[in-house]
Amino acid sequence: MSFIYSILKPVLRKASAGRAAMTREDFVRQAEKKQRRNLTFSEIAGYEKQEREIAGCRCIVYSRNGSDHSKAIVYYAGGGYIKYQLPNKKSIRNLIDQIGGDLWIPLYPLYPAKDMYDGVKFGYELHRKMLETYEPERIVWIGYSAGAVLVMGLGRHIAHENYELPMPGVIVAFSVFNLYTSPESLKRMKALQDKDVVMGCDLQKQFVEFYDPDRSIPKHIAGDASEDDYSGFPPTLLGFGGDEMMSGDAPDYEAAFKRSGMKDYSIHIEPDTFHAYPAFTFTPEGRKGEQQVIDYIKEKMSS
Repeated sequence: MSFIYSILKPVLRKASAGRAAMTREDFVRQAEKKQRRNLTFSEIAGYEKQEREIAGCRCIVYSRNGSDHSKAIVYYAGGGYIKYQLPNKKSIRNLIDQIGGDLWIPLYPLYPAKDMYDGVKFGYELHRKMLETYEPERIVWIGYSAGAVLVMGLGRHIAHENYELPMPGVIVAFSVFNLYTSPESLKRMKALQDKDVVMGCDLQKQFVEFYDPDRSIPKHIAGDASEDDYSGFPPTLLGFGGDEMMSGDAPDYEAAFKRSGMKDYSIHIEPDTFHAYPAFTFTPEGRKGEQQVIDYIKEKMSS
C-alpha cells in the first residue's frame, strides 16, 4: 500500500459512507449536477486532436502527428455512468506512444437521461463505424469501472446479436460490476466491505435500484458472471483491486470464462489496491496498473 493511498483512505471511507445512505433521488440529483459541466479537451503538442459525433455522442480522437492510423484504442472512462473519469495528458501520451495508433475517448450516454443498455447500443454503433476504418483485430477496448461494465456488456451484446459485428482484438476491463451476482459472490463481497473504502456498501441492492429500477435492462446487458456466456471473446484482461468488493466476483468470472471455452484470458487481483486503480495515475498503484494494461495490450497485439 502506497503512502498516498494510506493518506486518502479516511477521506474515501467518509465519502463511501455517504454513498451508502444515498437514495435514487439523491443519485439523480448528483448526476444532473455533475453533468452541467461542459467538458473540454486540451491540445497536446505533437498530437492531433479531432472531435467526431457518432450516434449522437461526442468522440474525442487523439493521435501522434504523422501516425499511420492503422490501430485504435477505445478508452471507455469510468464515473458511475453519471460522469467521465477521463485520462490525463500523460496517460493519453503513454497509451498512444507505447501501443500506437489512435486513441478514441467516447462520451457515451449517461444516467439519468439514458441507461446502461443505451450505453451498449451506442458502443455497438461506434464499433460498427470504426470497422469502416480499422481491422477488428487492430481495435482495443479499455474500460474502467462503469467503462468496464460497458465493454463487457458490449462484448456480450455482440455475442447476443450472433456476431453480426466481429469482436475487437483485445479487451481490458478493470473493476467491472454486474447488476446480478451469485449468492457465493455476494458472500465474498460482503467479506470485503470493511476493506473497500471507495464503494463499501450494499452494492447489488443499490446498483439495481439506481441503474435498473424497473428491471427493464436485458439480462445479457445487466450481467451475471455465474450465468453469462463469454464464448467468442478475444484475449481479455480482467482486473480488480484487492481491497474492492467487486473482486469477490472474480471466481465467478473465472468459472464463466472456462465454461465458455475462452482460451486466452487473465484475471488479476492486485493486493492492497483500490477500485479502478489504473485510472488514478497520481498514485503508485495507478501508474503500475496503467503499465500493466499497456504491457498486456502490446503483448496481445503483437502475437
